[in-house]
Amino acid sequence: MKTRAMVVSLIGRPNVGKSSVFNRLMKKQHKAITHDMAGVTRDRHYGITTFDDSDLSQPLDAILVDTGGFYPQKIDERGKNQQEQNANKFFNIMTDHAHQAIDESDLVLFVVDVREGALPFDSSIADYIRKQKKKMWVVVNKFDSETQRGNEIDFYQLGINSDEMFLVSAAHGLGMETLKESIHKEMIAFSKTDEALESSELQKGVTPREDVVSRLAIIGAPNAGKSTLLNLLVGSQRALVSNIAGTTVDPIDGYFDLYFGNDSKKLDDVQEFVKSDKGLYKQYENFQKNNPDLYSSLVSSYNLEEDVEQFEDEYEAEVDDLALESQDGEFIEEAGERIYKQVFEAETDSEENSEVEAAASEEVEEEIDTGNFWRSIHIVDTAGIRKQKSINDFVESQSVYRSLRSIAESDVCIFMIDSVKGVSHQDKRLLDIAIDKGSSVIVCLNKTDLISDEIKDTADRKKWLENIRDTMPWLNYCDMLPISAKNQKGIKALKKALVKTILIRRKSIPTGNLNRFIFEMIERQPIILKGAKGKRFRVKYASQIKCGPPTFLFYTNKSKGIPDTYRRYIKNGLRTAFPLENTPIHLIFRTGADLKERMVKLNS
Repeated sequence: MKTRAMVVSLIGRPNVGKSSVFNRLMKKQHKAITHDMAGVTRDRHYGITTFDDSDLSQPLDAILVDTGGFYPQKIDERGKNQQEQNANKFFNIMTDHAHQAIDESDLVLFVVDVREGALPFDSSIADYIRKQKKKMWVVVNKFDSETQRGNEIDFYQLGINSDEMFLVSAAHGLGMETLKESIHKEMIAFSKTDEALESSELQKGVTPREDVVSRLAIIGAPNAGKSTLLNLLVGSQRALVSNIAGTTVDPIDGYFDLYFGNDSKKLDDVQEFVKSDKGLYKQYENFQKNNPDLYSSLVSSYNLEEDVEQFEDEYEAEVDDLALESQDGEFIEEAGERIYKQVFEAETDSEENSEVEAAASEEVEEEIDTGNFWRSIHIVDTAGIRKQKSINDFVESQSVYRSLRSIAESDVCIFMIDSVKGVSHQDKRLLDIAIDKGSSVIVCLNKTDLISDEIKDTADRKKWLENIRDTMPWLNYCDMLPISAKNQKGIKALKKALVKTILIRRKSIPTGNLNRFIFEMIERQPIILKGAKGKRFRVKYASQIKCGPPTFLFYTNKSKGIPDTYRRYIKNGLRTAFPLENTPIHLIFRTGADLKERMVKLNS
């Protein structure tokens, strides 16, 4: 029978160096924010690392749990001012989290400060751990030199033996190898016990149950409800929750599962795109050869083999705002759907269609009968990001940096907006950052339970959503979902949106369909760029070179000076024709002449 990982938690008073010890044990796999100030760590931080440090040569994984400062008894939350009251509330919540960490542990590393000696609080913590019947080792930290030898004797009053005490300096790495070796030996012994065979509720949300197919970040302003949503999706109280803005400091991560049905098989396929110049040129030649009718139909519009002179550095588009509307009054952004139907929806006999649909239905039924259709998602709850001028200390600046890094590393961002406060300028900036980094975005309007008096019926709800969308018109392609994480409302719709978005980020568009659609779009809305000597902008060939986010390379007669309005026209058309909701689209333009020159160099 498969054994579970051993759980090792780090417990101790504030500012004794628990996170520094945690970082040393985790090696380079995870780093918690450390600073010489009490209360930097607030949530429980989980990490999985491999121990192979002893001479027994049996590598094993362990779950490490870093906790905030711990007092066995809660403190009075009253204070002289609001800041002190908030600090007291934090410590009480942190105490609850430390209690839970101890309950979940197989081994407790009780971290103390050799420079301060054994304090009454240390004795209280040791007594509490023993009452929970947990194995405890005392890690005497900040033992930086041999001149401190003998100071550790004070800690024997905690009721431990010499083999249960470890002298370390997490800052300098002294004594850490001995501690790692001992943990490894303890893990090997634990793996042979009955406890190792028991299922652990802790590992729910800490380790993935299925293949991880996407990275998800929850972002937004402080106190928008991000941590509440993380806890709900993961299924356990992983993140500290309070009504105080700035509760989360370090990003908190975990895992949860989504059901993809038969589409789960698409996630197992490795998408391979042609990116090299030689491969793209060969693909371009083959497309011309295999689609003679398409190319011959376009010869009347422009000569595909015509040489193009080198483009200038700067261009101004010879198009005014009226060019956004075609001759029959159809707006440029609305043309995509009509063109898609014209290009792809061929007229076929209805009976034939029925047979095709029936066959497809039978295939689906056969495939759904077998297989695992669940996949795991890696989720990160980030710290709320305030305006730069409001950030005035080291811890918050490090917290913001880590939040921004989590955004850059994510595939999908759930952007949380406080429905009561509405959309702020800072919200818009954070959304722009996520989109610029290539993340797909789903907007969640949280705390709808607090505005239920204002939204009484469907009409009110529709108007409310329209008003919010009007404040962010550039996000018209993103889902905007009203939810209440606290009351677990709207979560089913959110999960459906996540499944759809993750699949879209894996989508590969057939080259033939892509080129036929692009040619039709360009023909439908022609444009002339300055420096082109009166010649229309045209696309010779288009290819998808990446997914997640979808990125398209166009070989054109001009690659600079293309107006933003025309780029949006192409993006909106692609998004409509090959449903690409919730995700940004990247376009790259190159000239055909440039491609030929590059091929000459490659072949020379």
